[in-house]
Amino acid sequence: MTDMMTPPAHRFTVGGALGFGLEVFRARPGAVLTLLIGYTLIYVVMAVGQFVLFGELARTGVQAADMGDAAEAYALSLQFSSASSLISLLGLPLWIWMEAVWLTLFMRGRFTLWPGWAGIGRLTLSGLILFGVYLAAFLVLFFVIMIGIVFAMLAAESGTGDSAVAAVLVVIALCLIGGLGLVAILSVFSGLPAHALSGRFDIGGAIRAGRRHVVGLTVSWVLFLILYMLVMVVSYGAIAFSVGDQVANTFEMVLQNPEDPMNTMRLYALLMPGVDQAWITALVLTPVMFSTGLVMMIGRGISAKLALSMPNPSEKAP
Repeated sequence: MTDMMTPPAHRFTVGGALGFGLEVFRARPGAVLTLLIGYTLIYVVMAVGQFVLFGELARTGVQAADMGDAAEAYALSLQFSSASSLISLLGLPLWIWMEAVWLTLFMRGRFTLWPGWAGIGRLTLSGLILFGVYLAAFLVLFFVIMIGIVFAMLAAESGTGDSAVAAVLVVIALCLIGGLGLVAILSVFSGLPAHALSGRFDIGGAIRAGRRHVVGLTVSWVLFLILYMLVMVVSYGAIAFSVGDQVANTFEMVLQNPEDPMNTMRLYALLMPGVDQAWITALVLTPVMFSTGLVMMIGRGISAKLALSMPNPSEKAP
């Protein structure tokens, strides 16, 4: 794959979008494997560090609460919440940088650990646009679905048993249609992140390209989400199965007193690893993170294929 500052014409298709990540791998296997391994190591280290920190804070807080030191327990719970927010905030620039590195490879065929401030800035802007669209679409669809559910419940209460069954089916259908509608709306804007690393940033053109391919994009993203959920269910399901009894006993113990304000910290205290267990947690999470990285390549491929299907400025109609 050559540097795609002036990319060749790409035609967006569902198969081409879903397989574009594999195309990039075939062209630059060393770069892709380096990024996959780097992604895996970074996120495993961050996750294990976060688990250990939260576990230690939670255990100290629970110990203070059990000893009757409510003030110390409250202070530790605040530290727990602050640490969670701080880690999320500090992790955001790292995530943006990694996405910029990945998408530079996908869009321009160039492997670099520094995509430049301009590319990172455009990628950040595209993320803000996507988040705004998601929030607005979610609120509107949620409002419409809730109105539909209210009318379905009223119809069920005033009807027969068959009406109740029909109402349940209507509610399920509304939720499915709402979810599909949300994916369709977001898919129109899904080329923005990859296009941000193309060396130019035509927001209107990226949105117009998304509208032209909205059906294929919706199908592509739905298939991606199904695959992503399957990987998550299999990966974390295997972990949960291996420690199922411990998790069940922990939840049962905590829920014996559901009004205890320390319940969240008790869960973390019991389930999060200590320093001596950090290496075991890292070994367990490594294949999960690597599998997630492979699946995420498909999502990046969908965005990149859409962005590459945009006409060059010189090819646009006057």
